[in-house]
Amino acid sequence: MKIKTQISISTIGDFLAEAESIKNDWFPDEELRPWYRGQTRAEWSLLPSLYRNYGTYQELLRERTEDEIREEFIVRAPVFSDFKPAGDDDWEWYFLMQHYGAPTRLLDWTEGALLALYFAVKDNQGHFDSAVWALDPYSLNGRSINLEEVIPPSAQGVFGKDRRRVRKWLPTRFTRRAIPNKPIAVFPTHIARRISTQRSCFTVHGQHYRGLDRLESLRTPLVRKIIVPGFCVRSIKRQLINSGIDEATIFPDLDGLGRAVGAEYVVANEPRPERGVMTKLRPSKVSPGNIGVFAFAGIKKGTRPFQGENEEIVWIEKKVIAGRKLSSVIRQMYKEHTLERGDRLGCPLTFNRLTIAWYLQRATSGVRPNVRPNQFFEFYAVRDIAAGEELIADFSPTPD
Repeated sequence: MKIKTQISISTIGDFLAEAESIKNDWFPDEELRPWYRGQTRAEWSLLPSLYRNYGTYQELLRERTEDEIREEFIVRAPVFSDFKPAGDDDWEWYFLMQHYGAPTRLLDWTEGALLALYFAVKDNQGHFDSAVWALDPYSLNGRSINLEEVIPPSAQGVFGKDRRRVRKWLPTRFTRRAIPNKPIAVFPTHIARRISTQRSCFTVHGQHYRGLDRLESLRTPLVRKIIVPGFCVRSIKRQLINSGIDEATIFPDLDGLGRAVGAEYVVANEPRPERGVMTKLRPSKVSPGNIGVFAFAGIKKGTRPFQGENEEIVWIEKKVIAGRKLSSVIRQMYKEHTLERGDRLGCPLTFNRLTIAWYLQRATSGVRPNVRPNQFFEFYAVRDIAAGEELIADFSPTPD
């Protein structure tokens, strides 16, 4: 029978039941536990930041990118911290880099299931599905180093033979030694409070770009995925806070306490997508063959008819766009769905995110505008607009 590697949950109770089921499947008679990793987006793969942002291992090795990043962090870190790894232990420095956001081949995991669930939902407003991954680190190491144990490579008292087993995954800087293909699991020494509080553990990617993703397709999968639907995120956040899992739990400092206190008193209002909506799309009257924006209710002078829309704009030099090899369709999009600011065009981060406001038709010599942007490119009505009237824009912003 094929093992189901993905399941959706809707409450903390569902989640804990699934975590218990995974534990019993993997370690029925042992005092071991899975590792967990929370990810804000369910569709994200298990890919460390160094590979996600800088390329494959071969590219990193060719450019010595990882070595340069490690070197700079180690040289500059001591002045910013009250503590530092003892001596020049590469593993301790590498763990510290990961916890403070430097790009590495490490992925954070935790032995605390609810901690991982909190990481999965804490930065999600319920706009998409989140996920918690579960991992069997012991079987992973059985495949990678022929030893079903997790080694803390920088801890005192670790046998030299075991230290050498994992040393291959973190060669000394600038030695240009190739690393193994498969990922491994390692325990860190608790050199920072966060590492201890978050019950942190790590996997280290080898050369295989998606080495952990492959574990889901094995005959006996070593990873499983628990999906948190977007419509359950808000309620699960509240359940976590009620269970004592909040920012101060995860980040035991004054910053974490401040965020925790603020979150405790957030009013959990239900979403109101219809609030502030005044317009809809219809075939344009002033530009036949194109789409226009129409008021379905009266809009008073000075009102912002697109409140709440995504107002992120990227500004690109016109000459840069002119120099690109673009299809006629894309060039038409740049013509129809952009703002102008001197020698730059403003457009959404991607044309796949066109909101209603980007379909405004421009004023012509025979058609006077009834909306225009302020200095922050937020459109407002320059006169009263009647229901059923098309919104026509003067795209030059109001002077400062």
